[in-house]
Amino acid sequence: MEVDSSSSFSSGEASTSADIRTTRCSTTSHRMPDPDPEKIASLAQTLYESLKALKSSKNKTVSIPVSDFENILARSQQVALLTLAARRSRDDALSLQITDMYNLISSQITNLEFRLGKSFPNAADAEPISNRPPIQTPAPTLLDGIRHSSLYLADGNLIMAAPIEGGTMLFRVHQSILSINSPIFAAMFTLPPPSVNRDVHDGVPFVRMPDDAKDIESLLKVLYNPSELPYKRLDPLTPINVRGTLAMATKYEMEALRERIVTQLQADWPHSLGEWDRLETEICGLEAEHDDDDDYMVDDLYLDERLPEPAAAIRVAADLNVPRILPSAVYHLSRLSTDDDWLELHKTRTTLGLARTARWDLLEAADLKLVLKVRELITKNHSFSALYVQPPKCTAKDDCEDWWIRTALQWRVASDPLKLMKKFVDAQPPGLCKPCWNRNKTTVEECRFDLWEAICSCVSVEDDNE
Repeated sequence: MEVDSSSSFSSGEASTSADIRTTRCSTTSHRMPDPDPEKIASLAQTLYESLKALKSSKNKTVSIPVSDFENILARSQQVALLTLAARRSRDDALSLQITDMYNLISSQITNLEFRLGKSFPNAADAEPISNRPPIQTPAPTLLDGIRHSSLYLADGNLIMAAPIEGGTMLFRVHQSILSINSPIFAAMFTLPPPSVNRDVHDGVPFVRMPDDAKDIESLLKVLYNPSELPYKRLDPLTPINVRGTLAMATKYEMEALRERIVTQLQADWPHSLGEWDRLETEICGLEAEHDDDDDYMVDDLYLDERLPEPAAAIRVAADLNVPRILPSAVYHLSRLSTDDDWLELHKTRTTLGLARTARWDLLEAADLKLVLKVRELITKNHSFSALYVQPPKCTAKDDCEDWWIRTALQWRVASDPLKLMKKFVDAQPPGLCKPCWNRNKTTVEECRFDLWEAICSCVSVEDDNE
C-alpha cells in the first residue's frame, strides 16, 4: 500500500480519531439525544470491512498510509465495542463523546465512497446523531456458543463471545482483570450495566467481540498467568507465538503487556551494533556445540531450531509497529539464500546441519525490497578499499597493499561484511603487517558502525549505537 500524504486519512485525522477517547467536557447545559449504539456499531463494522477490502484491493489509485489505516481499523472496532456497551448510559459527556465518534466514522465512510466512487451498505443512514429522535430499547439478545475449556471461570462476571470456525467461543472472565490492563475495557465497564433481561447469559452480561477467538485466548492466558511471558529466549517461533497477543495488546492499549512482548522481541533482534555483536558471539558458541556433535544436534534440536527466524520477525515488525527489530532481522535475512528455506529444509529435518533458514513464504514484496536495498547498500555504497592508509612504519608495502585490495573486495561481495570486519578488528590477520593493522583497525571499526547506521537508516529506523 502506497503512502499518500494527500490521503483523506491523514495523520491529522488519525490524531482526531485517537483523541476522541478524551471527553470534551464533564458537564453540558443541554441533553443530547440518546445515541443509537446498534447503528454506530453497524457503521463501525461497515468502515472496518470497507477498509479491509480496500487494503487488499489492487486499485493503485487509492492509497492510505499504513499507520493511519491500522489506527482506523482499531478505532472502528473499539467504537463498536464501546457503543454496544453504552445502551443505558445517561452521561452527558459520554453522549458528546459517542456523537463525535459516530460523526467521524460517518465522515470517513463518505470519504471512502468519494475515493472509490461507490456506496457502502448503511452509509446512507449516517446522519448526525443530533438529527435523530431517542431510540427504543431493543429486544434481548440471545447467545449460543461453546464454553472454553479453561477460560470459562465459574466466578467470572463477564462473558466474551468470539467467533470461531462454524460457531462462537465463550470466555467467562473478570471485568477487573481486563479493566486494570486496558483503558478501553475500563471505559466500557464504567458504563451502567444492562438491564436484567438484556445481554445476559448464564447469569452475567456478555459482549460480542470482533476479534478471533484464538487471539482472545492468547491474551487471556497471559493476563491470567503472567508466567506465559517471557517466551523462550531465541526461539524461532516467538514472533508467531506472540503475534495474536501483541495485536490484542496494541488494539486495546495494554501498554505494559505490549512493552513486555516488544522487549522480548528486541532481545532476540537487537537494535544496537554492540548488542548485535554480543548476540553473534553467543550464536558462535552454539554453533560450536552443534559442530561437535556427529549429527549436528543438541537436545534433539538442530541449530536452526534454537535461533531466531527473521521473516516472521519482519512481518510482526511491519504489521504491529515494532520497527526497532527491523535492522537486525533484515540484515540477517540478507545473509541467507532463497535456498535456505524453512519449509523445504524442515520437512525431513535430516539435511539441516548447521544451516540457518527463513520463512520466505511469509514475506511481502516490500520486505524483499528492503533486503535488496540492504544488499545494494553494502555492494554499491561502501568502498572498503578506500579505508586503507599505509603507515610510515609498514614493513611490507607491496604485500600489504595487495592484501588490502583482495580483502576489501571480499568484504564488498560477502554476505556478512560486519562479521569479517569484526574479525579484522579483533585479531591481526595473516598477510598484513602489524603497523598496518594497528593503523587501520580503528578506521575499520568506525566503518562497521557507519554501515550499521546506514542499515538502520535504510529500513527507516533511527539508530542509537552504544
